[in-house]
Amino acid sequence: MTYTMARRLRGAGALQLTLAVCAMFSPIPGRAQQAARADTLWLDDLQRAGERADRRGAQLTLTTAQSALRLQNLRSEQMPTVSAIGSAQYLSDVARIGAVLPGGNIPSPRNDQYDAYLSVRQSLLDPTRKSRTAVETAQTLEVQSRVRSAVWQQRAAVSDAFFGVVLRDAQIGSLDVAIRDLEVRINVATRRVQSGVALPSEALLLRAELERRRQSRDELTVDRDASREVLSVLVGREIPSGIALGLHATVATPALSPGTADSVRARPEFAQFDRSRELIDARRSATLAQDLPKLSAFGRTGYGRPGLNPLGRSFDAYWSAGVQFEWSAWNWGRTRRDAEAQTLQRDIVASDEAAFRDNLRRAAIAERARYTALERTLQFDDSIVVMRERILSETRLRHDEGEVSSADYVSRLSEHLSAQLDRDTHRVRLAESRARYLTTLGLEVR
Repeated sequence: MTYTMARRLRGAGALQLTLAVCAMFSPIPGRAQQAARADTLWLDDLQRAGERADRRGAQLTLTTAQSALRLQNLRSEQMPTVSAIGSAQYLSDVARIGAVLPGGNIPSPRNDQYDAYLSVRQSLLDPTRKSRTAVETAQTLEVQSRVRSAVWQQRAAVSDAFFGVVLRDAQIGSLDVAIRDLEVRINVATRRVQSGVALPSEALLLRAELERRRQSRDELTVDRDASREVLSVLVGREIPSGIALGLHATVATPALSPGTADSVRARPEFAQFDRSRELIDARRSATLAQDLPKLSAFGRTGYGRPGLNPLGRSFDAYWSAGVQFEWSAWNWGRTRRDAEAQTLQRDIVASDEAAFRDNLRRAAIAERARYTALERTLQFDDSIVVMRERILSETRLRHDEGEVSSADYVSRLSEHLSAQLDRDTHRVRLAESRARYLTTLGLEVR
């Protein structure tokens, strides 16, 4: 039988872990044991670090600052508005009075006219201001909820890099054990060749297999270092090679019950849908408020020719003051249609939320089925490994006695290694499936 390790290492998503690494998936009794593993980086901590390191997280602060500026502008509308205006014009015709008085004709104003004035307007009643403030607040919360939803996706990337490092560390450990075993077998075969009881090909076959596994180990080391570097970039800190990676998880968890996907609304997308509805409601209220009456006071003082006297021919100072009432009593149904459009937008958000919930439910069902299948598969792995271990031990003794060729021993060794890797793969996939399930539902991986 030929060695199949290279094929297994290229398996799609196969996570292979040695028995020593499997201990990290056992329950954590308390903080005392956690303190004893102070050199371990846990997946849940790395996921939160990945969220903090995401560049988009800065948008939360930026959008808050933007909103504060816009809200300040809305508050400033309560203050008087002051403007200065000046104009100069020449009129081709001016007002004239054709009547003739005993003292002569009434003089007409000059054709060249000048005006400079200061205008002050104070809003007394503006029903839209409160609703526009509510829109601004709701819009900021909606944008921030979108950012949180986008940043949450970073957890999946952290998990991929995390299990990539764990996988390759485990594969390297498994290969190291196999390499040491082959080195011992090579010494045995060399002595047999020197004593004339075996052909040189016996030792050469073992040496070729040893070089093949060393080559696989080098490839895994490169991949492991790349995954660790990616993880370091994702979490925003360097992860030294001596730091262990662990998972706060037990094999069984109540979060994998069938009804969890329907009851849990921890995903940030659900908060985003709520904020979208609040924004739509605020915009609808602001639209309806546009038709309410507005009241403002105004004043004007200036200097010009002819001033307030349209027949004046000299420069004169003037002032005026009053109150202005504004009410759009009829706009051909535009406000009503805009409000209906906002109501329809609310229905669109509801349909998006329903579709997202259905997708989440399907993903949870598939992940739960994968989890259940892995649990059942693990029940057979231990017995298979035990049987392969017995076969390998017997073959090792027979190889020492020269009863089995090196080719047969390599085949038995590969079968035993494959059984170990299958068991470790299933164990890690079980833990990975649990972590993926919790992340899918928006829950912390603990």
